Amino acid sequence: MTVERWLLAGISVLMLTGMRNPFLPPEDRCQIVELPTWRYQGMVNQGARFIGIVQDSQNKWRRVERNDVLKNGWTITQITAESVTLDTGKNCEPPRWQWQRQGAVNEAMDSVDSLRAGSRENKRAGGETTKRDAGG
Repeated sequence: MTVERWLLAGISVLMLTGMRNPFLPPEDRCQIVELPTWRYQGMVNQGARFIGIVQDSQNKWRRVERNDVLKNGWTITQITAESVTLDTGKNCEPPRWQWQRQGAVNEAMDSVDSLRAGSRENKRAGGETTKRDAGG
């Protein structure tokens, strides 16, 4: 009878102290599973201010800046033209993550369009090249 009481007391202590259910997957407090689902598309800058454009796991586009803390606890540490680096938080594995810029498929089209747009001249219907002067 005393063995049963000790066993009951031991199980009660484990249940009351919040023992994790071994049949459920461990809680992902750092949300590491979400990291590969995000996409970095590129960045824009306004003077010394760099703004990264990322797409989250729900396919919503977001603007991020250095030192921004995202809803899931990640902190943006660096933004370059090619990548965004973030800290996932204390006691998270991996502690740092980097998204590489994607979109190389359409880069060739953009460069062709920009070359064409740069070489075009403004022409009137009669074929004359026009220059516009803001002063009149």
